[in-house]
Amino acid sequence: MLNQERVEEMIRLAIFDQREGEACKPMIQYFRKDYIVKELLKSFVTGTLAFAIIIGLGFMYQAENIVNSLNTVDMKGSLIELGAAYLIFMAVYFGVTYVIYYKRYSTGRQKVKKYFVHLKKVIRSYHQEDHS
Repeated sequence: MLNQERVEEMIRLAIFDQREGEACKPMIQYFRKDYIVKELLKSFVTGTLAFAIIIGLGFMYQAENIVNSLNTVDMKGSLIELGAAYLIFMAVYFGVTYVIYYKRYSTGRQKVKKYFVHLKKVIRSYHQEDHS
């Protein structure tokens, strides 16, 4: 005989697996710190590429002015400003990345805990059926 409560729990588990299973997989595989560090490393690469693209587009936009003032530009000062801009850009980018992935991990972890509660109910119902 089918246990109606067990079937309902198994349906909840299947729905979770279909909808959110892949998205919540890292919350099972990693500790919070490891997950966030992994995402920060990815953000370092993407942030550096984004900054390079922005600077490249800016140079292309201002190419004529840059060529005209090439002899009068303080290269050391310009490089220091560029480095400072990069550090500020990356600090903001890392901050946003940290907040986003911290929240994603926290909400995903809560969903996984609920999943395990439902899984325990299914396992408990099987044990009760076996011992009856």
